[in-house]
Amino acid sequence: MSIRLFFSHVNALLPTGSGQASWLRVTAYNAQVASSSIESVAFEMEIPPKISIAAQRLKERHRVNRITVRDFLRHFGAERRGSVKVQSIRNILDSLGLVTDPDFETAWIDGPMWLRLKDGTEDSDLSCVSTAEMLAPLPDHEIDQVLEGTPSAVAEAEEQVETAPISQEPESQLDGGVYKAGQADDPTFRIGRLPAANKKLVSVNQNDSLSTAVTLLLKNDFSQLPVMQGEREVKGVVTWKSIGSKLSLGAKCDTVADCREDARIVDSNRTLFDAIPTIVDWGYVLVRDQRDRRIMGIVTASDLSLEFRALSEPFLLLREVELHVRRLLGDKVDAADFQVLSSVAPSKKPPQNIADLTFGEYVRLIQHPAVWLKLKLKIDSKVLTELLDSVRVIRNDVMHFDPDPMTEDELRTLKLAVRFMQELYQFLPPTNSPN
Repeated sequence: MSIRLFFSHVNALLPTGSGQASWLRVTAYNAQVASSSIESVAFEMEIPPKISIAAQRLKERHRVNRITVRDFLRHFGAERRGSVKVQSIRNILDSLGLVTDPDFETAWIDGPMWLRLKDGTEDSDLSCVSTAEMLAPLPDHEIDQVLEGTPSAVAEAEEQVETAPISQEPESQLDGGVYKAGQADDPTFRIGRLPAANKKLVSVNQNDSLSTAVTLLLKNDFSQLPVMQGEREVKGVVTWKSIGSKLSLGAKCDTVADCREDARIVDSNRTLFDAIPTIVDWGYVLVRDQRDRRIMGIVTASDLSLEFRALSEPFLLLREVELHVRRLLGDKVDAADFQVLSSVAPSKKPPQNIADLTFGEYVRLIQHPAVWLKLKLKIDSKVLTELLDSVRVIRNDVMHFDPDPMTEDELRTLKLAVRFMQELYQFLPPTNSPN
C-alpha cells in the first residue's frame, strides 16, 4: 500500500463533527540520499489547532484572515519547505478539505495567501470564489482573525492594490506552453520566486523632475528606476546611463520623460535562466505577474549575484565538511571497521571504501569506540558527533532541493562546522606517509 493511500484510509476514519479538533498523526518517510545509499527517516506532524478551527469556520461559510506563507509554515512548526514537511502539510490539508491560494509550496515565502475549501468539499459555497474575489479587500469585521501571522508582513505584501491601464508590452511566450501560476508540481526555478521580484517597487512618474529621479537613485543606491503610470503600465526606465547620455549630448533633460529609455520586462513565469542574459546586458529586468499584468518588482545584477551565493553557499560548505570528514577517517579505517554499520542496514551491500559511505554512516563510524580510538583525537567525541549530526540533518534538506533559503541558524552551523574541521587538523597526530 502506498503512503498516500494509507493516509487516505486514515483520514476517512477521522471524526468530522462540527467544532471538534481532530488530530492526525502524519508520518512520512524521507529518503536521505547520499552516494548510492538511502536512509529512511520518520517525520511526525499534528494538525495545528488554528488550522483545524480555520477549516471549521470556512465550512460555516466564513472567511478567515490572510497570512504570509512563512507564517502559515510556522503553524506547523516549519521554517522551510522541505519535501517531507510539504507532503505532511498537504496530507493535513487534504484531511481537512483545504487548499491554499496561491499554493504554499510554489508561492514566494513572504507573500500573502488564503486558506480555502477544496472544490467538492461539503458546505463549500466559498470554493467557487474566484482568485480576484479572494484578493479583494474586505472590512475587518467580515474576516475571522483565526490564523496567527505578522500583520506588517501581510500589509507590505498587499500594498499598492490599484487599477491601472494594462501595459502594451507584448506578452512573453514560454516554450512548451504557459506555466499555470501556483501549480504545485512545477519544479522549474521561475524568476517570480526571487525575493527581489516580490519587493515593493520604487518608481517615478514621467512628469517628475529629473532632480526627483536623481534624489531617489542616490537615496536608495539604485542604478535604475522604472517609470510607471499606475502599477501595470510601464513608460520606461531612467538610469544613470540614460541621464548621462542625454546630458553629454546637450539634449533637454528636465523631466523624467526627457531622460527615460525603453524598459526590459519579463513575465514572472519565465525561468531564471531565460532572464539572465537580459540582466547581464542591461543590469536589470522588471518582473510582471503574468496573471494580472502587474509589475511585481525589479531584479538587478546585484540581486542575481546574491541569489547565486544563497543557492551555492550551502553546497560548497557541505562539500568542504564532507571532504574534511573523509580526510579525518582516511587510512585509519578499513573494511573490517565497516562491519559496525551492518547492524543498522544488514541487507545493504557492504561498503568497500570511505567514498561508499553516507554522511550518516560517517557519524556512526566516528561514534563507535573502536574507530574513535584509531583516530587518536584529544577532543570530546560526543561534541564532534553532535555537530556532524546537525550537519547531516541540514544536508538532508539541501540535497532534497528545499525551495527556501537556508536559515541563519543553519548557515551558522555549517560555517562553524567548516571552521571546526579546519582547526581540527592541528590536533591530528602526524602521519607516517612519505612526503
